[in-house]
Amino acid sequence: MIFKPTLAEIVSRYKNTSEINDKTHEMITRLTDLDPSLKKHKLYIEQNKLGFGDTAFHSMWARILELVVDRFKDVRALEIGVFKGQVISLWSLLASKYLWLLKISAISPCKGDPLPLSRITTFFLKINKKIRHKIKIGGFYPKEDYIKIIKNTFSKFDLPFEEVVFHKSLSSNENLLINLKNEKYEIVYIDGDHSHEGALQDFKNFGPKVVKIGFLVADDASFNLPGTTFWKGFESVTRAAEILPKLGFRNILNVGHNRVYEKADS
Repeated sequence: MIFKPTLAEIVSRYKNTSEINDKTHEMITRLTDLDPSLKKHKLYIEQNKLGFGDTAFHSMWARILELVVDRFKDVRALEIGVFKGQVISLWSLLASKYLWLLKISAISPCKGDPLPLSRITTFFLKINKKIRHKIKIGGFYPKEDYIKIIKNTFSKFDLPFEEVVFHKSLSSNENLLINLKNEKYEIVYIDGDHSHEGALQDFKNFGPKVVKIGFLVADDASFNLPGTTFWKGFESVTRAAEILPKLGFRNILNVGHNRVYEKADS
């Protein structure tokens, strides 16, 4: 046992109330700050603007990975929506430090989708309902060399980027889904398309790929949860996540706008 309190201990005390959600978020944030390696990685991400998300998520992931490695020994972990590599580099860092057998896969287009800069064009885009929603959920990204940026982060922490199975694709791509038809994972982190349709499709396509007693973490899916001290995400993703119990998942913990689900053992 490396991390205390463990994920199991946190879950055993967890209830989805405003008070406990706030206290849980505060406690897990503090656990990141108290861990030098987690804090160093998070600080690097923040200083170089390489990702979003709460400080709490670093210690959350450490505890999720520890439990899953204990359960399965060899762990297949998939992230959908990599952006600049914050989470997959954290996974790799933890696996390297604690000698965990972790096979990391990633799905992300790794290309920009910038909002046009023309004032006239931007005006007409903003009056379009779908475009307004895409702006709201942060669906536009600048054109950058995302793979190079991710490799630089791995290099900074002496991590083996070449061991990541990287799919440069949208998660909805038909050829990708065919190629991954028989794949299974112990952990799936869904942080891709934040529209209702996109998030729902990811849950439907990748939820069934999580093995029994494995985990699925949904980003930005706490919109309707009680709590006052943390960002809660988006209504569109939260509504899409309502399908997860039908896919065999139980919501065991919420940390800020990340919701942690465990696959039933049946």
